[in-house]
Amino acid sequence: MEKKKLILLIGSNGNLGYAIKNKLKKKTYHKKFAFKKDIDLEKLSSIPKYLKKINPKYIINAAAYTNVDKAEKNMKLCYKINALAPKKIADWAYKNESVLIHFSTDYIFNGKNKKPLTEKNKTQPTNFYGKSKLDGEKFIINSKCKYFILRIAWLYSERKRNFPQKVIKKIMNKSKIFIVNDQLGAPTHVDFVSDITLKILEKIIINPNINSNIFHISPKGYISYYNWAKKIHQKLTKYKKCKIIPISLEQIQSGAKRPKNSVFNSSKIEKFLDYKIPNWEKTFQKKIGKIIKNCIT
Repeated sequence: MEKKKLILLIGSNGNLGYAIKNKLKKKTYHKKFAFKKDIDLEKLSSIPKYLKKINPKYIINAAAYTNVDKAEKNMKLCYKINALAPKKIADWAYKNESVLIHFSTDYIFNGKNKKPLTEKNKTQPTNFYGKSKLDGEKFIINSKCKYFILRIAWLYSERKRNFPQKVIKKIMNKSKIFIVNDQLGAPTHVDFVSDITLKILEKIIINPNINSNIFHISPKGYISYYNWAKKIHQKLTKYKKCKIIPISLEQIQSGAKRPKNSVFNSSKIEKFLDYKIPNWEKTFQKKIGKIIKNCIT
């Protein structure tokens, strides 16, 4: 594959980037895995210089500022990474006829809808993190580059701190914990998202005339954080004494507002890929054992 057909993955050490990297390693594509030392999204002027040097045909941007509460205080940094850096990448992609695959979030919605969210639902973020991600989307679209924006929610993995790890640690160390019972979503493992991402990439490579698009990437089904925590607790047979107490989202003292409904309708991506999306619990049951093992050891 000539140099122009290079696949560049930005954010290779994040939870999602790490999963995509492991999937890409098994492919014969000409690829480059970029880390912060290679391309620092905080230094906006360095982005086009690096892209010019690498000259990728396909760019997968898995890097983001994801600390929702800290984003309310670190607005400048959050906006730079989630909005201005994607703008730089998209502008370069347009000028060089490259394709950008970028990840967005359920936080661009206010979460007040009662039905699963489609790509046509009105966007209305309720916190700064959501605003930064939505502006990132807008910058990409306005750049006129070939793009595929993949919105994801309730992401988890075996690595680093996310909801299952936090719950496991609390159950192991406390007699009771409080978990929100009125926030709904579909727990989404990074392997599921990386598999979908590669399917999209393969389709783009085979058919370069496919139009830009936005997709909701989510497994079927949904659950509350409270009931998800109870399912995790069921697997921790040595820590049955810990009580999980349901509370409402309004009772939590948090730096940022959160959407109550993060349930995505994934029918559009199913049709696009001709792929039957599984229920979230099928993947969760396969992964929870390793997640617990990583927390305990």
